[in-house]
Parts: sequence; structure tokens; C-alpha cells
Amino acid sequence: MKCFDCGAEMLASTTTHFVDLKKCIVIVKNVPCFECEQCGEKYYTDEVAQRLDEIVESLSRFMTEIAVVDYSANSVA
Repeated sequence: MKCFDCGAEMLASTTTHFVDLKKCIVIVKNVPCFECEQCGEKYYTDEVAQRLDEIVESLSRFMTEIAVVDYSANSVA
């Protein structure tokens, strides 16, 4: 897979995803991604992006401050 920004090779990696929802901040650790070995740009697969949306949505329903969760340990019902 090639980077959309610079064209270098993308490598499998993990990252931390931050979302500021105004009423709370959600931090998801150990999120699988592809990271460009040259420019550092990160991309998620469609499945990972959808799961991140589900995690953030489920936490936003009852969080009022900050939530830190591990991607691999979080199951969304």
C-alpha cells in the first residue's frame, strides 16, 4: 500500500486516536492503522474507522469528562 500524500510505503502499525466531543474527550489506544514510513501519515481501514465510530458513539452517551479505552479490549454491543 502506498501513502496518498507522499507515495512512500505504508506499514502496519498502531496509534492513539483522540476525539474532542466538546462535552468530553475520548482517547482510544492501540488502534490498528497503516503508517507511512516516510511522512508518518496514518490511515485506518474501513472496518477500523467504523469500529472507532461505534466506540466513540457508545462512550459519548454517558461520558462527561474524559474516557481512555484500549481498542483491542473494547467490545461494542
